Amino acid sequence: MGNRLKFGLVGCGGFGNVFSDHLVKFADVAALCDVAEARKEEISKRHSLDIPHYTDYREMIEGGGLDAVAVTTINSEHAAVVVAAAEAGLHVYCEKPMALNVPECWQMVRACEANHVKMMVGHKRRLRPVWARMIELTADEFLGDPLAITAATYADLRDFPYWDTWWGKPETAGGMYHLHGVHVIDWFRGMCGDAVSVSSVKGPQHDGRYKYPDILHTTIRFESGAVASINTGLTNPIHRFCESEGPWGECRNGGFKLVPQMDHIDLYWRRLDDKEHRHERYDMGFEEAFHREVGDFVRWIQEDRAPCLTWIEGLRCVEIMEAAYRSAENGGEPVSLPLYPELEAGL
Repeated sequence: MGNRLKFGLVGCGGFGNVFSDHLVKFADVAALCDVAEARKEEISKRHSLDIPHYTDYREMIEGGGLDAVAVTTINSEHAAVVVAAAEAGLHVYCEKPMALNVPECWQMVRACEANHVKMMVGHKRRLRPVWARMIELTADEFLGDPLAITAATYADLRDFPYWDTWWGKPETAGGMYHLHGVHVIDWFRGMCGDAVSVSSVKGPQHDGRYKYPDILHTTIRFESGAVASINTGLTNPIHRFCESEGPWGECRNGGFKLVPQMDHIDLYWRRLDDKEHRHERYDMGFEEAFHREVGDFVRWIQEDRAPCLTWIEGLRCVEIMEAAYRSAENGGEPVSLPLYPELEAGL
């Protein structure tokens, strides 16, 4: 037990609470930070932890005794916490989305590089078995290179009053795709590689309680020549969140379709030379994704073993989202990537 890394967890509500269940399997949670004492008490009690509680992440970092920090705060706080941790020589796991915008992402990256610490941004969707399987199917012996993918992610979020929380405001959340779309956009990159341009249009505002456009249609072009589109809304009564993110794709040698349900996911795929389609059923796959992500991060720190994710996935996903917002505000005019070429120097 003595060689287990010691983590400080910053942000103990919502996802931070869930994340703690997986973190304790690979490392010691040595400090908790949140403005609400009840959240910290819940985690401490569930995991039988007798550890310091903080309301200020700076005090937690200054308290010492940590090897790394896991950041599961609201989006607008990610950059400040990561920079402070890196400057203290602590490795950083940061939950997605990485930050509000690309300049914040680069601040985080430069701080980690300058202080020789590792940073992973948690993009679990591409690690869940069925989503990883679709990436695997792009091999030549299966479906081949992806050519075109689309995902209509209209969902019914009316039971979740995000509009009345920090999620509903661009200054704290980032925007529509930071709330609903970030998973699929990162997975698009896992399938198709780096993007070269983004164009987006916003529809009529459906729920005026959100302070950003709540209907967006976005097309992404990739270096490979592939195109992908994500069409998103927050007030469609047909699909709940887990049912709403099923992409269809056309590949060089065939095609695929994902049909998510609330308790399982069906994947259909067929090569051009197949007589019938193939069907694979998966469970939701959260445990496997968390296990790989957290385990890889710990081994990356301890053994310098290449991980499944770094900060690159996080930054490129934020870049696509920010480009989509910029394009939508300019009537759908395509936006070329990289979005901030002056910040790419030294990458």
